[in-house]
Amino acid sequence: MYHKYHRINKRRIFMFGKFSEEAQRVLVDAQKEMSELKHPYIGSEHLLLAILKNNQDLVNKFKKYKITYKSFKEELINLVGIGDNTPDLLLYSTTLKTILENVIIESRETGDEISVNELLLSLLNEGEGKAIRILLSLGVDINKLYSDISEKRKIKQKKSKKLIVEELGVDLTKRAKNNELDPVIGRDIELNRVIEILSRRTKNNPLLIGEAGVGKTAIAEELARRIVSGNVPMPLKNKRIISVDMACTVAGTKYRGEFEERIKKMVKELEDNDDVIIFIDEIHTLVGAGGAEGAIDASNILKPALARGKLKLIGATTISEYKKFIEKDNALDRRFQKVFVEEPDKSNLKNILMNLKSIYEAYHGVKIEEKLIDKIIELSDRYIYDRCEPDKSIDILDEVCTKVSLKEAKEEKEIIKLSDCLTKIQKEKNNAIINQNYDKAYSLKEDEEELQSKINKLKLDYMRKEKVKKVKLKDIVEVVSSKTKIPINEISKDYITSINEIEKTLKENIIGQDEAINKLIDISKKIKLGIKDKNKSYSVLFCGSTGTGKTYLSKLFAENLVGKNNVIKLDMSEYSESISINKIIGSPAGYVGYDDNKNILEEIRNKPYSVLILDEIEKAHKSVLNFFLNILDEGNCKDSSGKTVRFDNVLIIMTSNAYVSKSLMGFNKNTTNNSLEDFFSKEFINRIDEIVPFNKFTEEDINKIIIKEANKCYKKYNNENIISLDMINRIIKESNYEEYGVRKLCKAVRKEIENQIVCNIFS
Repeated sequence: MYHKYHRINKRRIFMFGKFSEEAQRVLVDAQKEMSELKHPYIGSEHLLLAILKNNQDLVNKFKKYKITYKSFKEELINLVGIGDNTPDLLLYSTTLKTILENVIIESRETGDEISVNELLLSLLNEGEGKAIRILLSLGVDINKLYSDISEKRKIKQKKSKKLIVEELGVDLTKRAKNNELDPVIGRDIELNRVIEILSRRTKNNPLLIGEAGVGKTAIAEELARRIVSGNVPMPLKNKRIISVDMACTVAGTKYRGEFEERIKKMVKELEDNDDVIIFIDEIHTLVGAGGAEGAIDASNILKPALARGKLKLIGATTISEYKKFIEKDNALDRRFQKVFVEEPDKSNLKNILMNLKSIYEAYHGVKIEEKLIDKIIELSDRYIYDRCEPDKSIDILDEVCTKVSLKEAKEEKEIIKLSDCLTKIQKEKNNAIINQNYDKAYSLKEDEEELQSKINKLKLDYMRKEKVKKVKLKDIVEVVSSKTKIPINEISKDYITSINEIEKTLKENIIGQDEAINKLIDISKKIKLGIKDKNKSYSVLFCGSTGTGKTYLSKLFAENLVGKNNVIKLDMSEYSESISINKIIGSPAGYVGYDDNKNILEEIRNKPYSVLILDEIEKAHKSVLNFFLNILDEGNCKDSSGKTVRFDNVLIIMTSNAYVSKSLMGFNKNTTNNSLEDFFSKEFINRIDEIVPFNKFTEEDINKIIIKEANKCYKKYNNENIISLDMINRIIKESNYEEYGVRKLCKAVRKEIENQIVCNIFS
């Protein structure tokens, strides 16, 4: 009789049928029932025993027919008996195999999970097997039992029926009802356009296109809020907006065809339920989603439904992703109506932040004045350029409120400190009592009472004080500094103080180049006030003979303007070959170092507010000069991986040894240009904002430089300052500074003084 039975292949069963956890447990228990009774195979009777053991709802249903697990098992033993040996092989009877096949086929057609109810209904529907024979012998009306269980299943399914999109997404209208969405200000034009598109008969699918952070998702959320409040036209009344995550849609689809089946079912449900509007953020992920060899991606499945107009979908993507994925697919592109979302202007941005202010104040328990909102907008606009409004200003507002709310008040710290001392005294007092040292215990008790009184007073003072903490300007400055890596003092200083300090420092340290310093101060005023093309960097070229202080002035000015950590200096003699461009933009794809992000552009991306010094620019290769020519013109460039790096807040200082004779000097830019054309092209020169020629030093300048360097050396060695006119003349004669510049002069000063100190020690 073994030809009637089939070996169990659990993997095959569970692969083709999506059994619920309870159904899987029932199948395992059916095997255990067979083993306990030592029967040669697993049949429908063992399945029914396992159901009566596990499912309480069905147990209650069978009680109406006076059937329990115990009574059914006794009847089974009376009918078949107990075997002699436990079988080595696990086999299914033909009846049970048919029951499982039928339920699996039905599950694949409906897409539903196989529950214990489905297993029992399939068993009753089969109408054969020992389980049916025993039920009949116990006087059960099989048709009536089937009707009772199937009716109960229909009621349960009706109550628990949930759309796939509800399982995979988030109901924005439900969140709006629960007041979980923030209000959106200043997006009436875009919102009205979205409402118009959704109200169309066909091609009613708006596509929100804009940079990350401009508020595309917020528009969908605001539409949900308006639907809940009833502030929408009749075609959108009582609609629901469900945000679907494509990653969740793909998740769990292990086998070929499962993803396509899920998408098709989702489309069918949405067409049948016209009250649902789906919102897909990052909609470009549709292109290729679920696609594999021999399979079609999600966008191709959705195209017909989008064209019919029965499926309402709001998409959102960035401009670059739209061009890369959607625009290329004409069939997909024409099914959407584009709505471009731009950054809000400063007036709308302030309205947005003012409306959100009360929400963040209530959440964090802080208070922020209106004038500080203006400061947040100002600082985010000036120092954070790689993100869009309103996202970056809202981010600063949230972080500032968080920072202030987490600060402990002075009284809180003091209370915590005194409470720790009180605990220590109480412990010592208890130990003294245990050791019968009552004098010490009495003394400690007095200390305890005094400390407790002090703590109570502090608590009372703290309770009387205003508990709401106030946001201050320095808190905003600290947050912006941590985000941009710009020194706090550079952000917090006012323009006039900052520029005056820079001018004072330069004139104290740089001798003989007052005209160049004055030019730099004018440049720094323009930079601090933002008087320049918003999308371009500011560029300066220092030119003059070697040793006139160009590099020293560049470094000193840069460090005072943006801080030492934000100065990037390149020796352009290291970029004399065409291949050296890779040091700046990174290695090309396929070459060593492509993924390590160790290049100059990456450093600039991480330090957006910086000074880039290109020392001895004339030594760079022509391809490197052409690369910087594009930066001077456009204000941005792309690295080897295609990422855009902006130079909006980068000051580029170039130094060159292009010599301009003193007879031609007069800070005449045209004259200077003529000498520079031997090194640079006209296009390169014309794109430089300021050309600053450096004077040769006068005799008075040289004397000042020698005295300054000598004082530095004497201070370094803690020695008495003894400098004479003879020493100065000797240094000037030996240094040959006219040919080699100040470097040789300073070297001669150090050598003279070091020799003098050594002679004084050993004489």
